[in-house]
Amino acid sequence: MSVLVFGSLNLDLVAYAQTLPITGETLIGEKLMRFPGGKGLNQAIAAKRAGSNVAMVGCIGEDGEGNFLMQVLSQEQIETSFVSSSPIATGIALIEVSAEGNNRILVIPGANAELKFQSEILSGAHKPKVCLAQLEVPLVETTKFLGAAQRQGCITILNPAPIQSLDSELIGFIDYLIVNETEASFLAGSKSEVLTQDKARLIGTKLISNGSKRVIITLAERGSLYFDGHSKIYTPALEVKAIDTTAAGDAFCGALASALAEEKPIDYCLKFASAAGGLSVTRAGAVPSLPNRQEILSMSSIS
Repeated sequence: MSVLVFGSLNLDLVAYAQTLPITGETLIGEKLMRFPGGKGLNQAIAAKRAGSNVAMVGCIGEDGEGNFLMQVLSQEQIETSFVSSSPIATGIALIEVSAEGNNRILVIPGANAELKFQSEILSGAHKPKVCLAQLEVPLVETTKFLGAAQRQGCITILNPAPIQSLDSELIGFIDYLIVNETEASFLAGSKSEVLTQDKARLIGTKLISNGSKRVIITLAERGSLYFDGHSKIYTPALEVKAIDTTAAGDAFCGALASALAEEKPIDYCLKFASAAGGLSVTRAGAVPSLPNRQEILSMSSIS
C-alpha cells in the first residue's frame, strides 16, 4: 500500500436554486443532486487517481448512503477493509447553491464521529508509505493515527480542515502540514486575510518556529509556499479558468501524498500537487473534478 487515508465519508446533498432563502422564507428550488463527499474520501480518490495504491479508513452508517459511498470507493479501486460501520447514520452535508455560485453548507457528521483508530491498520503488509489525515473526524483519534504512523516510520500529512487548535503533541506527529490562507493565519494567531507572498512567508516561518517540521501554504490561484526550516520553495499555480474550486485543496493533498509515496524530490512533489489542484478547478463538482495521473503528468510544468 502506498497511501493510507484516515478521514471522513459523507454524502453531499446539493440543492440548486436561483437565490437562497432568508430566515423564514420558502423557495422553490431547481434540482437536487447527490454526490460522494467528505475530505477523507475526496483525498483518497485524488491520491488513487494520481497513481497510488490507496486504502481508506473511515466510518459509515448501516444505510443506503453508506452503501453508496462504499460503491464509489470500490469503483475507484480503493481498499475498504478498514471502513467500519455504525448504527448511526452516514455523515451528510446539506449544500445550498445559488445561480451566482454562492453557497451555504451544513454538515451532520453522523457516523464520522464514531471513527476509532485501530493499530492493526498499520501492521504487517498493511504498512503504508504515507499516511494522510484531516479534521472532519474526532481529533483524538486522528492524533492516535498520526502518532502511530510516525512511530512506524510512515510519512505523515495533516490537512487541518475544518481548522481547530493543534496541540504540541499532534504537531510533533506531523511531517507535512498543508494549510490554506485561513488555516495558516488561524494557527499563527494572525488575522484571517488574503495573504501576499511576504505575509505568507512570515506566517510559514512562525509555524516552523512553533514546532512544525514542514509547512505548505496554498494560496489558490497565486500558487503555494513550502517551508522546512532550511529552505523556502514557491510553486506557481497553473494558469487556468476556474469553474469550481470545491475540491482543489483535496486534489492538492492527495496528489502530494502520491508523489511523496513515490519518493520524488520535494520540488517535483509540489509541482505535481499544484498541477492536480489547478486541473481540478476547471471542472464542476468535487469527485468528478479530480484529475488522473496522465492528466497531471501532461502538464508541461512537471515534465
